Amino acid sequence: MTFWISALVFTLIMTFICFYPLLRGQTDREQETNRDSLNKAFYFDRLKEIEEDEKQGLLDNAAQLKTELQQSLLEDIPEGVTEKTDKKAYSKLWFVSAFLFLGIIAGVSYFKVGGWQSQEMMAKSYEKLPYFYERLKEEDTKPLDDTELQQFATALRIKLQKEPNDADGWWLLGQLGTAMGNGELAHNGYSKAAELKPDNTDYKLAYARTLMFSDDKADRAKGNELLKEVIRSDHSNLQALSLLAFNYFEEEDYKMAAVTWAMMLRLLPEDDPKRDLIEKSIRSARDALAEQEQEKHKRMIPQNK
Repeated sequence: MTFWISALVFTLIMTFICFYPLLRGQTDREQETNRDSLNKAFYFDRLKEIEEDEKQGLLDNAAQLKTELQQSLLEDIPEGVTEKTDKKAYSKLWFVSAFLFLGIIAGVSYFKVGGWQSQEMMAKSYEKLPYFYERLKEEDTKPLDDTELQQFATALRIKLQKEPNDADGWWLLGQLGTAMGNGELAHNGYSKAAELKPDNTDYKLAYARTLMFSDDKADRAKGNELLKEVIRSDHSNLQALSLLAFNYFEEEDYKMAAVTWAMMLRLLPEDDPKRDLIEKSIRSARDALAEQEQEKHKRMIPQNK
């Protein structure tokens, strides 16, 4: 409703701006009407003076003066008064027609390229939200395609606008963002979920993961702190330890990376297939540490000479 009121007001303003000369012409005609009234008043006053002078015997040619006065009045009357009156009516008609014309053009343009189509598509996506929830149950055997993921995310965002405190919904939105490769959507979803349920480890880990892969150093530092919070409350959380070790390695803190992976290794069963990968990661961290120490030693030698 607000849109249509705004459109009506905008169209009226544009009509007034574009066709103001039509209204301006009416003002000029009003000025001409006022001038005609003054001329008539002057005529009758002068005629009265002539008649009074005639009664007093002061004039011999009163008839001639009256004729000249009438002729002067006729010459001063604007030509085409009837035509101008018709033009006044036509001006009003043109103004109304122009207003309707602009309104129709604006309406047609909106229906052709306006946002109503997007709104309709969003409404249809929202109606399919129960269907998408059911489709999640088949995700392992029948994954959602890109179109379904996009529609699902759109429908879920509409739902979250109505229910902004739905932490589970925000977390699901983050998962959809991750599946679509939309980092911003994933970040927004996970951050909101972690904010609404700060004690939920899964939400905090998901949010920390998005921060760890950010290009912003401040984001990575924040993600690092979130991982440490999880580990302080759960020393055996392998996901948190793995992310923290990876972060240490990326920051070239190879010693802490090796220590963290070693903690993970102690927590894993002997037959766990991930042990080989972690042992390889530990060796890589130690080799990088040795090389780092060697480079540091080389830089210190010239200073001791």
